[in-house]
Amino acid sequence: MIAIVAIPLLLWCICLVLGITFRNLSGKSSDRHLFVTGLIVFFASFYLFATPFMLLGWNIRYLLLALTVFYGICFCFAVPVTLKYLRKNKKRITGQLRTFTADRYHLLLFLLFLVMIVWQISYVVLFQHTDIDDSYYLAQANTFAFTGSVGTVEPSSGLAGFSASNQYALVSFEILYALIHNVFGVNIAFLAHTVWPVFAIVCHYAVIRAIARKVSRSLHLEFCLLYSIINLYGGSTIYGSGSFLLQRIWQGKSFFVAIFLPIMILAFLELSEKISFREVVFLWLILLAGFGTTTVAVYLYPILYFCLWAGKSISERKFRSSAMLCLPVLGVLPWVLTKLVLIYTGSADTVSVQEQVTEGVDTLSYFDQLFTRFLNSRGIFLIGFIAALLIVLLFSRKRIRQVIVYPTLILFLTFANPAAITPVAQLVTGTAVYWRIFWLLHIPLTMVIAMILLAEKCVSNRERVLAVSVAATLIFSCGSSVFENGTWELRENPYKLDSRSVQIADAIHADVGTDSSKTLFLPEEISYGIREYCGDIATFINRYSSGTFEVNKKAAEYSSLQTQLYTPLYEDCHWDAAQIEQQMQSSGIDYLVLYTRTLPENTLPESFTCIWQNDEFSLFRCSQSQD
Repeated sequence: MIAIVAIPLLLWCICLVLGITFRNLSGKSSDRHLFVTGLIVFFASFYLFATPFMLLGWNIRYLLLALTVFYGICFCFAVPVTLKYLRKNKKRITGQLRTFTADRYHLLLFLLFLVMIVWQISYVVLFQHTDIDDSYYLAQANTFAFTGSVGTVEPSSGLAGFSASNQYALVSFEILYALIHNVFGVNIAFLAHTVWPVFAIVCHYAVIRAIARKVSRSLHLEFCLLYSIINLYGGSTIYGSGSFLLQRIWQGKSFFVAIFLPIMILAFLELSEKISFREVVFLWLILLAGFGTTTVAVYLYPILYFCLWAGKSISERKFRSSAMLCLPVLGVLPWVLTKLVLIYTGSADTVSVQEQVTEGVDTLSYFDQLFTRFLNSRGIFLIGFIAALLIVLLFSRKRIRQVIVYPTLILFLTFANPAAITPVAQLVTGTAVYWRIFWLLHIPLTMVIAMILLAEKCVSNRERVLAVSVAATLIFSCGSSVFENGTWELRENPYKLDSRSVQIADAIHADVGTDSSKTLFLPEEISYGIREYCGDIATFINRYSSGTFEVNKKAAEYSSLQTQLYTPLYEDCHWDAAQIEQQMQSSGIDYLVLYTRTLPENTLPESFTCIWQNDEFSLFRCSQSQD
């Protein structure tokens, strides 16, 4: 359990070190939040270092070595600079702390904000709440950690001879999990479900605080408190940013939505009137950092950047600044073009990703995607968002309108236009997840900004307290807690996985160890947790089996497995022992899970040995696994 403290502390320290290093090497002091700057540099540098390893399949132990050297150099630079700064500004820092602690009102707001953060982290850490998509994402991390390379083995199954999907190519987020596992020896499921939320939720609120100080320095704590409440009470829709923050922050797409989408907003809030080369480099790093977290970023980030760029350009009408803001996009084109080539083309043995994700595009409904799915048919959210946009338009200064109002209008005129849903879904987002484009509306952020703008109209603290209280009450009454949406329960084990999957994997490890790869055939209902738990056990049956075999043009083999093994073993529950043994040997299966209740009614090959059993399932070792 030390990992819950040690790993987040290490990552926070790396971010601070990189923030200090970047600010000092850039040659210009800045009021940018040091931690947020370091967070950006951390993920951007990790992505840069990881790129050749993702493309060429190099062993990731050398990536760990390169990162250790790089971060070590930054640490050696940052520590003396920090100590010198603290000695020079000791009196000023002490005076600021005394002033802050003497202000009871703002101290109370800060403590309430901290309580909200601690409450959310504690609930996420202590309670069970996994997502079915983890059966691929964590399988990726386990596969990278076990094989030592990226893209050489299909992650969801772990079977040799199957190509990994290009949809997830050039994404380094899961590689970070693999490296942390290699350094600390912590189980990846435990790392993702229990340790990572501590780091990520704090990072999210650090970004929100930085935005709050740009929106209203005098009311930034009220802003943070309201935002923490709107995150907590965003459970009315499972597709909102609040739900993604608290229910699946360990996934790359959730980390991107909770942290790197608002970071881009923050970056445009901080841009100077005359764009400098330093700011161009910083925006380039932000784009790289976002691209490294998830495939979703390869289209959402350029769309967001375009909308922000257009909003700023239309508002200021400065050709030089607009041209300078195009440079970061040119800088990330090699990654984007490589990703697009991988997505839109398939190898001789596979189907292209674009063909896989655009089925049913002609029947896609804009109303269903926005209102029914994204907003969960809660019209109050849409009404509140429109009202908030009007408030921001009428009462905010130009810089805030540039990043909130104008980009939203541009988004609806272009990529989120109902008339363009078919080409956008077909060429950009894919069919099933078109709704993700509505993340770019930044609904919670817009609502909180509107609330703060109205609160700024109040004269006294008493009036502001009343205004914030009314805003909080409005959030409570219109939303519902993320922690009360029916998916939360006390965790069964530290990994937050199906205990049956963990027990089966542990039994196999006790029988043959963890160093070599082995294959397992089991019912789909308990297959999800196996690859999330470890990378050495390959599974023929899992959530993605049908698609994996089909994409690799081995649909006939999958059909044979279904008819010869899966149906008689788990559906009919009646089988011929000789036929089962022959099929197991031809498929190279080392271990087999059967329903215990079916054993008295059937016979098993003599070569099968039971190594674990409970009232529900029995695990058998097949003869070839003894060799």
